[in-house]
Amino acid sequence: MDAVIAKTLENLKANQFGAYYAETSADALEIVKSLIAEGEKVDRGGSMTIEQIGALDYILENCGYTDPYKVTDPAEKEKLMQARYTCDTFLCSANAVISDGRLYNEDGICSRVAPMLYGPKQVIVVAGRNKIVNTEAEARKRMMTVAAPLNAKRLNTGTPCTEDGVCHNCKSERRICCSTVITNFNRIKERIKVIIVNEDLGM
Repeated sequence: MDAVIAKTLENLKANQFGAYYAETSADALEIVKSLIAEGEKVDRGGSMTIEQIGALDYILENCGYTDPYKVTDPAEKEKLMQARYTCDTFLCSANAVISDGRLYNEDGICSRVAPMLYGPKQVIVVAGRNKIVNTEAEARKRMMTVAAPLNAKRLNTGTPCTEDGVCHNCKSERRICCSTVITNFNRIKERIKVIIVNEDLGM
């Protein structure tokens, strides 16, 4: 195991996160499956990582999950989005994992970070090695120059960052980096579980 990953996992454990290592995406999916009990209500945040490891397909096929991101009716979509706050397991990724054992996230309407903080019985965060940074400043830089511009382009927001790949702290109604959440410590021990995958995943 890479020394940086090992250090990050050790520090996550010290901050009361569940910490898991996966060599491959396939290994990460097996860990996710092992953490979801039969009959649990499962939901997920918008995440390329969750899709890349096959977890979205798994919960669609095995957990009675309906993907709100594929629903066109606004009322039905909102109903499905609200349901994530009372689910048993919430799957998502992080914008950055700081090697001292903290999670860094920025969101638009907070439909990902809100259930990470409160509601679901457990949260499973899957992050590729590319999301590990050494400092809070590096996490912010990664968000401004990598995660936000790429995700904004993927979501076709039309925000300035989609043009030049750099955050402009814009005032657009479609801005996706509105609220910053840094999880320094997991007060309910291992409620948030972090799987670090030894691959580059997500954005």
